[in-house]
Amino acid sequence: MIPRSRLAKFISIVTLSFGLSLACPLPSTKAAAPAKNNPITIKINGDKFQTKDLPFINKGTVYLPLRDIGELLGTVVFWNSSNRTVTMTYPKLTVQLTYGSMNAKINGKTVKLTAPLQNVNSRIYIPLRFLSESTGATVDWDNTSRTVSITQNGDVYIQSFGVNSTTWLNRKTGEFYFAYPFEQAPTLAGTINSDFKGSLSFEFGETDRNNFVITVLDNFGEPHIGFDAYNFLIHSNKIIDQKKASYFQRYERNKTNYYFLDPKTNLYVTNSLLTDGKIVSVYNKNGEKVKEYNLPELTGKDENFAVLGASNDYLIVRPNRTGFLTLIDFKNNSVVELYEKLLTGKDLEYAKTNDIPYRGDELRFSFASSDENELYFYYISPFDSKDEYKKLTYYRGSN
Repeated sequence: MIPRSRLAKFISIVTLSFGLSLACPLPSTKAAAPAKNNPITIKINGDKFQTKDLPFINKGTVYLPLRDIGELLGTVVFWNSSNRTVTMTYPKLTVQLTYGSMNAKINGKTVKLTAPLQNVNSRIYIPLRFLSESTGATVDWDNTSRTVSITQNGDVYIQSFGVNSTTWLNRKTGEFYFAYPFEQAPTLAGTINSDFKGSLSFEFGETDRNNFVITVLDNFGEPHIGFDAYNFLIHSNKIIDQKKASYFQRYERNKTNYYFLDPKTNLYVTNSLLTDGKIVSVYNKNGEKVKEYNLPELTGKDENFAVLGASNDYLIVRPNRTGFLTLIDFKNNSVVELYEKLLTGKDLEYAKTNDIPYRGDELRFSFASSDENELYFYYISPFDSKDEYKKLTYYRGSN
């Protein structure tokens, strides 16, 4: 059974929520009864948490809900119904537990459990003491206040999630761990050359099973007007190239890949993209750099650009300072500021003069026709009280 995942949460010390509802019912522990009237308090790194499933004490042993605690500690928890095994993964750590066995494996080494796993209402519970031994955390139990205090030792990672993948980032060192599929043991993909200053969020662009473009977005300043986009290409679980693009006030997510028909094979293949805001690098499916585009040179503007659309025949970019969405057309070697072609009347004048909250137009690229002769955009007019999207079409070669 593959667990159901929640939406990715881009904050520190948060992990994927995989329910450990058992595919095949296991006998519940009758003696184990979570105390609702006198609950056990859990603190992790000094912060108090309320788990979905209540901890309990059975025969002098404190039991914690494995799924909830695993999530709070930043691990991925995966239940394999065929062999009744629970696996917890984290950088440099893989723990395997089999229901009904007093043995467990920590990084492949067999160890004895301090007490057996318990099943309550189809939820797996783990002995508190084994949690300490397996994760390396410091675990204290205060019997008077009925409080479990867990302190993580060593490196603490920010965790995030893509499509069937899990990542961990050490903010201090830049070490980046990657797991694909999500339940696999994470591997060190490489180190991000970073100087993080603010709050971090993550963006994922999956090209195929061997290539991923991941962006760590650092939003800093007051009131959050600075953006550093650290984008890097992972090929076969290793970072093979990385770039940093900086933006002021206006940030738009960069395009990370595009598809095209290979005339030699008549099959669609994918290229990946990285940018530092000035240079766009293009990589093939083998992670090899095949093209580079100098955006200031092509547009005549010495600015940092967001790359919002791409193919072998064109790029759609926005200069960060002047803000006009621009088509770089390799078919006829033209450069077109699209607001002049797509907007009229008040909308055209507004695009020319507006500087709140930033300069430029509000055009958004959507997609291209199959022959790429038509480019489709959408736009919300500031003069439309209904805030309805207008669909606009640019015909290549019409300039």
